[in-house]
Amino acid sequence: MFARKPLAALIVLAVTPAAFAATAPLQAEEVVVTATRTPTPVSKVLSDVTVITREEIEETGATQLTELLARQPGIEVTSTGGLGSTASVHIRGANANQTLVLVDGMRIVSGTLGATSLQHLPLELIDRVEIVRGPVSGVYGADAIGGVIQVFTRKGSGAPKFHASLGFGEYGTVEAGVGVNGQLGDTAFGLNLSHQSTHGFSAKNAGSDSSWGKHNPDRDGYRESGYSAYLEHALAPGQSLTARAFQSFANNEYDTSAPDRGQDEIRTRLTGQSVESRNRLGERWTSTLRFARTQDRSEDFTGGKMDQRSSLFKTTQDEWTWLNDLALDVGKVQLGASHLKQEVDSLKAYAETEKTVKSAFAGYQGELGSHLWQANLRHDDDSTFGGQTTGLVGYGYRFDRHWLARASYGTAFKAPTFNDLYWPGDGNPDLKPEHARNLEAALEWADGPHRTKLTWFRNKVDDLIQWADDGTGYWKPFNVAQARLAGYTLEAGTQLAGFDLSASATWLDARDSKTGQRLDRRAQRFASANVSRMVGDWTLGGSLQASGERLDKGGSKVLPGYATVNLYADLKLDAEWTATARIENVADRDYETAYGYNTAGRTWFVGVRYQPK
Repeated sequence: MFARKPLAALIVLAVTPAAFAATAPLQAEEVVVTATRTPTPVSKVLSDVTVITREEIEETGATQLTELLARQPGIEVTSTGGLGSTASVHIRGANANQTLVLVDGMRIVSGTLGATSLQHLPLELIDRVEIVRGPVSGVYGADAIGGVIQVFTRKGSGAPKFHASLGFGEYGTVEAGVGVNGQLGDTAFGLNLSHQSTHGFSAKNAGSDSSWGKHNPDRDGYRESGYSAYLEHALAPGQSLTARAFQSFANNEYDTSAPDRGQDEIRTRLTGQSVESRNRLGERWTSTLRFARTQDRSEDFTGGKMDQRSSLFKTTQDEWTWLNDLALDVGKVQLGASHLKQEVDSLKAYAETEKTVKSAFAGYQGELGSHLWQANLRHDDDSTFGGQTTGLVGYGYRFDRHWLARASYGTAFKAPTFNDLYWPGDGNPDLKPEHARNLEAALEWADGPHRTKLTWFRNKVDDLIQWADDGTGYWKPFNVAQARLAGYTLEAGTQLAGFDLSASATWLDARDSKTGQRLDRRAQRFASANVSRMVGDWTLGGSLQASGERLDKGGSKVLPGYATVNLYADLKLDAEWTATARIENVADRDYETAYGYNTAGRTWFVGVRYQPK
């Protein structure tokens, strides 16, 4: 199925737009911030980027952020159960902890695991998502080997508007959201609340049974509540103060104990607060000073003992960032510095619980005639392993206003975690960072809603941290592994005969460079396709996700390929109210993204949204 139907649809989309370009309506160009740290039209960005708007989030009917990401080009997501279960996001085959995640510019990450709990970032609070693929440590520093995912929470502009949503679905699922966003005089504000809960289904199946015990076939439920707040006051033209706050509380049931011992649960809290002063210091100079504090807190309760935690891991980060944007006659320059303090707290006795990172960076974007270029350079001084210098260079050439050819080269690194360095009895304080070198090239065509893009990439990752024998029969982490992540992605979209059509397909070769073994849970081919159409007050649509076979458990298990179809319908009740319904996995396909863990079968959801225009 994967080899023919999604690929055939994509090829049709790729060659169709040119035939309909003459009828393309004029559209406001999308602007992306994450690729360069400064607002830049997508047509002038020299990185592989995707922007997902609030309108697109609502149209997809996705129930959580990881599900939304799984539908994007070049991204695979694996999960260990249902809603709220631990999920791993792989951008172009990179490990989950090799992608940097930002929320309104703030890093929220577990300093012990090195990854962000994306499954606990409430979709109801998100205004837009920006994805940058490929190493961008030259812009952001550590951990951006696979790319960067930045989430922007809802905020206000214009007259204050109230919004609300409520829905119910399979497994006793309830989703609710409410908020108000707007502007009064020189002050913009926003306050948004979300809630999501489900009885769920058993996270594990018989494939997870081992000599240590059998899976627990009970329901594994999930509860999450969150809020985001935003306040910005314009002191004078070009001078403003902004405060942001974000928090989510999640309780996720899972299976680790024997069936007769009771339920296991993990409680997670993600928080972020920031204060920012933005000041225009001259006609061409804008300076931004920001302080942000974030926290990732995780507690485990096992064997039915919900009043006695079995583990605690908490990461607190304080970061000062100073950005200076300078407009030149030809291009823009950005100069900046940051100071990050990361501290962990745990029931475990780590040898070290604190580190600092001091950074300085510079960037340049230029445009002259048909030529575009970008250059970034950054140095990070980490108290645990020393200094790292990374960079990015890119060049683009416009054949005309529709065609762009671009190429770039970038380096990146992943810092070892506190678990890698200082896990009691097993850590290795002599570890170095993981390093990556990425080369990519792309050819893009766009005219209004019609677009086609082919991207080729090759990312070589060295000094990967892997457990190995230290020569005495004792195992601990060492920088011994290498990986090669290579492939290409074809994307296309168009409007045709009243239909909105889009599709993408990725061919990926992700393997251990030393052994030649394919990396676990990465398919060699995966694709998605989307179609929607407005019929009177109705918007009808559907999506297809397909994946080839993947390996797991070090290649000892094979996960068969699969394809799932999702359908949705929105009905405009009036200018402000919309009723929505969706069916996920219409064919009730049984598949796994991680060996031994269940995924949902056919599910339904109905709801209503109130959103003034």
